[in-house]
Amino acid sequence: MSPTRRELVKATRARILEAAARLARDRGPNGFSMDLLAKEAGVARATVYEHFRSKRAVLDELASSTSQSLALEQPDSDIGDSLTALRDMLASVCRHWHEHEAEVRELRTLVAVTGADAPTDGVDHAYLKCLVDGLVAGGHLRPRWSAADAVDALALLTSYSTYEQLRRAQERTPEQVEAVLAKLAVSIVSPSG
Repeated sequence: MSPTRRELVKATRARILEAAARLARDRGPNGFSMDLLAKEAGVARATVYEHFRSKRAVLDELASSTSQSLALEQPDSDIGDSLTALRDMLASVCRHWHEHEAEVRELRTLVAVTGADAPTDGVDHAYLKCLVDGLVAGGHLRPRWSAADAVDALALLTSYSTYEQLRRAQERTPEQVEAVLAKLAVSIVSPSG
């Protein structure tokens, strides 16, 4: 396949997915047919089926691409001061989830319909491990916490589910959620080392 043909195929697939996203947003994941999708994308029905064998395949791909678009950009693995990195990470996660609440709701709807596995984790597990290693090296991890437990706890603290629960429980602002997360993180770390 020539590079030009490959680019055309990729662009057509993207156009179909964009149309599917619009339809899913406007009508819900079950509110459109493959025929309507073809019309919305401006392509023939056969073209939609060349790219996706079923509506389920379209919705699975949509869930996957939405999940990838929600991934939080990870800071450099060179953490420096682990306590500052932890504080910055919590602030970054709260801003991120606040900015992407609508996309997470769309993703959850897609996951409910398709059963796809599309996580809404806040921070990459490898980054959390590096951060906890820095806390351990600096003597900042409280004695009752193992490094593995601390990584798991931080993964839970930075997940969308935790953010959502804290935000909606008392109609907190993202800044207030960040303050609660910082208080929870203190149970894991000891600032004095």
